[in-house]
Order: sequence, then C-alpha cells, then structure tokens
Amino acid sequence: MSCINKKEIIKILYKCVKEFDSNLANKRVMFIIENENKTLNKLEVFFPKTVFYHLTGIMAKDKNEKEYTANRFYKELINGSIDSKALYIKDNTTNLKLKILNQLIYIDKNAKMLGDFSSTKIYLRTDKILGGVNSCMGFIKNKNYKYYIPNTILKEDIRNITINRKKIIAIFKREMYEHAYKNLTYIKKDFQINKILRNKDISKFVDLKNIYSDNPNIKDKIQKSLSN
Repeated sequence: MSCINKKEIIKILYKCVKEFDSNLANKRVMFIIENENKTLNKLEVFFPKTVFYHLTGIMAKDKNEKEYTANRFYKELINGSIDSKALYIKDNTTNLKLKILNQLIYIDKNAKMLGDFSSTKIYLRTDKILGGVNSCMGFIKNKNYKYYIPNTILKEDIRNITINRKKIIAIFKREMYEHAYKNLTYIKKDFQINKILRNKDISKFVDLKNIYSDNPNIKDKIQKSLSN
C-alpha cells in the first residue's frame, strides 16, 4: 500500500468506520497492567465517535473548501454519503495509518503493552501508547470526558517509542451508559482471573457477578474461575 488512490481510501474508510462503530464507538475500555513487582494497575480510555476522523490521517472538505467537522465526517461516512472527491491526504503518514487502521480498531482485544510516549524521532503530542510491535495507538487526557482518548495511530514498534512499558494482562470493555465493566475481551494466557478480581482497586469497577466474554476460550476461564 505504497500509494493509495481515493477509491481505495473510501473503501478502507467505509469498512473501518462500520467496524469502529460496532466495536469501539462510545465505549470505555479498561486496560489492566502488571508491574515489575507483580502488582496491578489500570488505565481507562474512552472512544467517542468523533476521534475516528483524527485516526484516519485524512482531511475532508466540502465544495467551498471548508473542512468537515469530525462529527460530520463520521455521520456521512456511516451513512455512505461522503464523496471520495472530498478526501485529501494530510501528509506522508496517511498511507501508513490507513494500512493499520483496521487492526487497531480491535485494540480492545490485541493490545499487549502500554507505555509513556518518548521519542525524539517522531514529532507528536501524545501521552500514553498502547499496542504491540507492529502498530500502536496514542492517547491523551481529555478534561471533558475525564478519561484518556485516542489522538493518533502509528505504524511503529511500541518498544521504540515508549518508556516505562508494562505488559497488559487483561482488558475489559463497557458501554458508555453502563456503570461497571463486565465484558472481558482479553486476558493473558495462564493469568488467573481471580488475581484481578481480588484487587480491590480494580474489582470495584467490575460487575463481579456478571462477567462474560464473546471469546470462547476466555468464557471457559471465567466459568472455571467463578466456580472455584
């Protein structure tokens, strides 16, 4: 994908926005990390629909050359009404972002590490980086939501652009209107769920009696854990 034309771009965007809308839009995700001393911490993030525009690396303008708002871009893309002629490539990172956008829409299932952004090679304003060795997503603290929200995606090895890295051992997800997490989307192999549930600082955010997962393997681990 060294050079993408607008027809290819619109196909990627239509596919990705539908998946984002289904998997992450207006959802909160809690990443649980393990420290070197085996204690656990968490990072909560929120995915408002409007962040999708910024993650694409695309700029959209109307016939009067006025740039779309993030809200308008999302609505027209979801409705299938955006014209490919309205799309513009921002810079040389756009192609790279479009190449990895689809896999990062499932960051609630495949993120393996979390760290503090630290790189002299990339000019970027972001705070936390989540992801793996092939791609990652940057997050900043947002006062309006009181959570971290994504502001960029990178086709980078997270180990090269972060410090204070921690392994992600579990991930929970919930709808914006829910008061507690119960959807366990990821847990590290051989890690016991009970270790998480016994942590008072984390378990108070989890609906302990109604934990579930759409992943059959995780579902089995939940059933075994709760039966013990």
